[in-house]
Amino acid sequence: MESEQPSHSETFIDPDAIGELCKEVSFAPGEVLRRKGLHYKSMYLLTDGEVEIALEKMGTDPTILTRQRGSPIGEISFLTGRPATATVTARTTTKALVINDEVWAMLERDHPALAAGLYRQLAEVADGRQSFNLLFHKDASGKPQEASVEVRLCRNAQMLHQAQRIRYEVYCEELGRTSPFADVENRIIADELDSFAHVLIALQGDEPVGTMRLNRAAEGPLGPLVELYGMQNSAHHPTATSICTKFIVRKAHRYSKASFKLMATSMEVGMRTKVKESFIDCIPQLLPFYMSMGFRQSAPAFLHRENGRSIPLMLDVERYAPRINRLTGFVLR
Repeated sequence: MESEQPSHSETFIDPDAIGELCKEVSFAPGEVLRRKGLHYKSMYLLTDGEVEIALEKMGTDPTILTRQRGSPIGEISFLTGRPATATVTARTTTKALVINDEVWAMLERDHPALAAGLYRQLAEVADGRQSFNLLFHKDASGKPQEASVEVRLCRNAQMLHQAQRIRYEVYCEELGRTSPFADVENRIIADELDSFAHVLIALQGDEPVGTMRLNRAAEGPLGPLVELYGMQNSAHHPTATSICTKFIVRKAHRYSKASFKLMATSMEVGMRTKVKESFIDCIPQLLPFYMSMGFRQSAPAFLHRENGRSIPLMLDVERYAPRINRLTGFVLR
């Protein structure tokens, strides 16, 4: 195992500059701040203590990097929507500022110069770390790797627009359906649920191949879907229920691991936000696909404005997450 301290060229950020604007959290020695492969909607800025960053590499022990006060943690995942690239564990009692979307919105509104400076500093940090990751994980054979499917959280308007464009291209152009939410001029499908959704997008290389949307009942109104899905009958509603909608995958990837990986990622996001039951609907032809993952019918069939006849389904997230894990190879923790 190799141990490495941060290089002198690494950029650090002064926590005092934003300390009054952020919540501070503490971690005991051995506690995990970030786990590789999971998605997060916040990042940390270390204020005290020391953490270890484990970069796994096939066939070798992990390289351990250490980070201390002033070092951001999880900035690449937070800003780009990618899953965490490494597992980060507190080596000592550690404190950190929590930087999330609300903090960034406040910075951009009330302290634009400070926000701009932080963006520039984070770009320097991310450039250095991504360059290290590329070198560390490079295939020793030198052979080109086949592009795999990566699922990201939409973290900005451009990513959300990509997801909305996939909806339009598949629903309206490929399948020839109509949608009351279609914007023909811009070739997107968007509705009010996007305003508080966790929108996922699957990429093969740089090509968007699928998308899915998760909305927690505790975070906003779900309209008639509560009744149509039978959510009111759940003992966990509304504090621990969610819906998955706009599950769209391009034809060439529809029955590949891209579909299962989108579903698995939505379950991972749901589990970490305390969701116990997840609801969705499907056309009758796809019922075997959903049943194979553990879904069961939750209410009578209804006529969907985009899909036609649809069957509402519910999944016990904690019980069936391991099954989805086996189907996709995606590790749910």
